[in-house]
Amino acid sequence: MEYILGFGSTHRALKAEELLKGAAIPFRLLPVPKALDSACGLVISVDEGLFEKAYQTLQKGGLLPRNVYRKEGGEYVKV
Repeated sequence: MEYILGFGSTHRALKAEELLKGAAIPFRLLPVPKALDSACGLVISVDEGLFEKAYQTLQKGGLLPRNVYRKEGGEYVKV
């Protein structure tokens, strides 16, 4: 299972990318899935086992995601 983190702007998503890279947390920077409505064109995807570590890293960096979704099959469930 994977978690999708939305940040509301491309700038914030790229800043999140920097924070996660700095903490050596594996992630993927992706276009917003069509099933999700967002003004920002980018999201970050992290595996379930890394979600807590990624979230804590972003929290310490002062950059919490605006939206978090868990991908279940082909659907996205807001967390």
